Amino acid sequence: MDEKELQLFRELQKENVWWQTNSVPANLARDFKRSDYFVYKELLDNNKINVIIGPRRVGKSTIIYQLIQYLTKEKKVPSKRILFLSLERPFFEITKNPITESIKVYEENILKESIHSSKESIYLFIDEASRNSEWAVTLKQFFDLKYNMKYFVSGSSSPALYQKSSESLVGRKNDVLMLPLKFRDVLRFKYPIIEKNLQIGTGQLREKIKDAMNNNNPKVFYELLLKLYTTINPSIETDLHVALNEYLLRGGYPEFYDVHATWEESSRIMREAYFEAIISYDILKVFGTRNPENLKKLYIILALNTADIINMSNIKRDLGNISRTALDDYFYQLQETHLISTSLLYKKSRRKIGNELKKVYIHDTGMRNAVLGISEQDIKQPDLLGALAESVAHNHLRRLKFCIEPDKKNELFFWRDAYKRELDVILELRGKIIPIEIKFQETIRSEDIKVLKATLKKFNSPFGILLTKKSFQLKDNIISVPLWLFLLVC
Repeated sequence: MDEKELQLFRELQKENVWWQTNSVPANLARDFKRSDYFVYKELLDNNKINVIIGPRRVGKSTIIYQLIQYLTKEKKVPSKRILFLSLERPFFEITKNPITESIKVYEENILKESIHSSKESIYLFIDEASRNSEWAVTLKQFFDLKYNMKYFVSGSSSPALYQKSSESLVGRKNDVLMLPLKFRDVLRFKYPIIEKNLQIGTGQLREKIKDAMNNNNPKVFYELLLKLYTTINPSIETDLHVALNEYLLRGGYPEFYDVHATWEESSRIMREAYFEAIISYDILKVFGTRNPENLKKLYIILALNTADIINMSNIKRDLGNISRTALDDYFYQLQETHLISTSLLYKKSRRKIGNELKKVYIHDTGMRNAVLGISEQDIKQPDLLGALAESVAHNHLRRLKFCIEPDKKNELFFWRDAYKRELDVILELRGKIIPIEIKFQETIRSEDIKVLKATLKKFNSPFGILLTKKSFQLKDNIISVPLWLFLLVC
């Protein structure tokens, strides 16, 4: 072994401590397991290259360590048959072919047999694969040679991962999107006592909303919601309102719930470190953005106007009269790095859906509040709470659509009638339309549901949904339900 190989071997030993201990350190494979973990665990035995795509700091590395711990402790996979590479480590930046060179050193010194002839599975985990632009080509070669390997790869965005290899893995990969923690995951993470009091699972609730939609009968969904609601005592309901308000402030990034850091401390780190890293690496390097300051400014403009219909002409002016092409590119870059999502005006014909009129939502309210320097006192403003509540609802509804129709785009729309009155969300599922209005307020007036009623009739919808602070009833085929309760469905 020459000096360079020896140095690489030492780096691999540091990264793969389970080769010596047969266990992953507790600070890496944390006890809390988000709901996605149980999905990823089932992918370990498939015959594709599994690619976890998600924003920075969302927990991709933690999931990988938890899967490695599962393999060693529960599946009893010999620890030396598991290789982990984190390509963001400085050492790999000076390694010409980090994957192939690491595999060579691993074969000779740890596995002590050829991967080509191995009869037992070898598990290869690559974290932040986009740091090496040849990763996909390399894994394609391994895959096509039919090595007995199982693959798990992570990266921060699709363009970053596939910038030089968009076609290398066609038919060979399985992309999985990991987003910040949803509300129910945060309850499990931060408020386990509350979660234990929720006696009906998300899966059951989703099945009932499908039944209600298929049979044009909202009562079956409403009755299960009511059953869940009545099993929750008043003190737990109060705790749920508190938890939701905290979620509107902190969003779904796990570190925002670190018990050792205040909101001010954790939000400053997110603002000054990770947001800057997203701009400087994930966007600047991958997309070649010439003016990152404009991109930051655009994010701030959109963050201030989350859940609003935006005026593209005004934004172009605010950014120094940039071209429409440049503005569209900025939007694409923010979407691909999971910082924003958009909603277009609904039309029955997809060909007639334009790109001119759009609502924009910040993907995670915690990231938004951190970047804008929002304090715990600021969050109490009713208008701000309403915009954040709609942003959270929109994010969770996209997840719900994906879970029910994973083979379709998880896009949502909004609606405007002839009088330019707006309905917040059009959820299209299996050819049917569910109109949804968000009114995060104490009292619901008759005028608050006029557009919802009209949309329900126009599209002959099986039912509509009104998301509120407290109101809970089924009337005129509209289910009024507290936001915290509906988020448990998603």
